[in-house]
Amino acid sequence: MTAAAIFDIDGTLVTFTFDVQRSREALLTEMSGRGFNTEGLGLSTPTQVIIDSAHDQITNGLVKADFDELRKRFYDILDSFELASVSSTSVLPAVSESLAYLKSRGVRLAVLTNSGRKAATRALARAGLTSMFEFVLTRDETLSLKPRPEGLRRAVLMLGVPIGEVYYVGDSTMDIMAAKAAGLKVISVATGSYSADRLRSEGADIVVSNLDELPRVIGV
Repeated sequence: MTAAAIFDIDGTLVTFTFDVQRSREALLTEMSGRGFNTEGLGLSTPTQVIIDSAHDQITNGLVKADFDELRKRFYDILDSFELASVSSTSVLPAVSESLAYLKSRGVRLAVLTNSGRKAATRALARAGLTSMFEFVLTRDETLSLKPRPEGLRRAVLMLGVPIGEVYYVGDSTMDIMAAKAAGLKVISVATGSYSADRLRSEGADIVVSNLDELPRVIGV
């Protein structure tokens, strides 16, 4: 039985032109300007790992700084990139119809995204998807980003359903890592960022080409 499905946003439900690498470059520039060591960090480094590096350097006394203030600054930088991109939002094929069908069959729907609240709200509204979900969790309401599992664990608790009856639906390898760490089954959507073979090799339980396959593969 599938009681609930939690969804990523960008690349899963919609697509927009968020420049991940430039946003990470901006975070690293901010760190360097404040005296942090950024050696070993680069444009392919997950954003959470960049944030963790700053936290570790503060905790170990290598840099004197207020981590909460720095994280807020990081999130402001990410917001600026996301909000500049969200006007390009377009809903991916079969998303609206598939979500409406799942909801009509009693499957509970929610969102967990690394995006900030402002961008997530605008993207879902532009796609006409806001009313589909019981709640939307963003980085602004969680202590860490994917691939860490804390956000997904919180989402499952908020749904109040057995973890074995929940799928996480995403498009990236970070989504797989987060879902597995949280103990969730994961459905990967091969929308182009990663091939179906790569997603399977990273541990996806199910891989689909778009969301019109979702009701069938979860048995609804």
